[in-house]
Amino acid sequence: MFALSESEEVPLVSASDPAPATPKRERPKTRCRTIEEDDLDAVIALLRTGFADRSEGYWRRGLARHRAQPLPDGVPRYGYLVERDGEAVGVLLALYRVVEDEAGPSLRCNLSSWYVKPEFRSLGTLLDGFAMRDRTVTYVNVSPAPQTWAMHKARGFRTICAGQMLTLPILGRHRGRARPVSPETLALLPEAEARLVADHVSYGCLGLVWSDGAKAGALLFQRRAIKVLPGRLGWLRFPGLQLVYHSPGLDLASCLGAVGRALLLRRAMPWFVLDAVERRADLPGRYFPGRAPKFARGPNPPMAGDLSYTEIVLFGA
Repeated sequence: MFALSESEEVPLVSASDPAPATPKRERPKTRCRTIEEDDLDAVIALLRTGFADRSEGYWRRGLARHRAQPLPDGVPRYGYLVERDGEAVGVLLALYRVVEDEAGPSLRCNLSSWYVKPEFRSLGTLLDGFAMRDRTVTYVNVSPAPQTWAMHKARGFRTICAGQMLTLPILGRHRGRARPVSPETLALLPEAEARLVADHVSYGCLGLVWSDGAKAGALLFQRRAIKVLPGRLGWLRFPGLQLVYHSPGLDLASCLGAVGRALLLRRAMPWFVLDAVERRADLPGRYFPGRAPKFARGPNPPMAGDLSYTEIVLFGA
């Protein structure tokens, strides 16, 4: 027997009373939205999980370079993320830029660095659909994983680079003169292109300006480690350069020898790789089909080899 104090009460429950209702479980709230400045720490944490070989400095440096570029109002600065109950569980960097050409200004978007936590991987389609809604924008992917190549083609992307050429420029035709980027040589270029070249030199690219006295054009190279052989020997690499931009009107074949001489005088590499749709008979070297393909969808696709302001130069090797 137990004694009850005066402060204790005994609930009176009848066997006929209904059982209390079980509270309904709230469904998880999922949404896709643009990345804001306050999200960058969470976004970088996700990217470091998905790309374990990339440091925090790698992401912060590239995003800071992209942040410095002007964009019109209403355009996402960094891209998109997926939230589940307020927690960032997926990210897609979408690096927009304004492109000026003969047809006028247009928007180009480099779709880059997709990652969704494994337990939420089914939500990844939200990112893709949300990011590619605007048909007036040209979307490019310059580093697609091999398992996504067929998916890109199914979504209407077309190949803008089907392989790469390794060329020895010193063996090309000698015409004109190629000189390092300087205030004097930048003055030979249109203002918008001079600004593009100066930006990329500040990112660490090697820049040359070629001229024959009548016309001029720019070339930009990024230092990269180049794989020697695929397959089991894919780990073998040698230092080299990748052509990441040249002036649209520049005849690369006619200035190749002068470029090769300038590279040797600067003690840079005697060879470089460039993106190509197919083997170029006008350039000395070897073509590697299927290597580093790139895709684009939209009204103004870039020419093969135009990697300006993409992740390849913003984030670096």
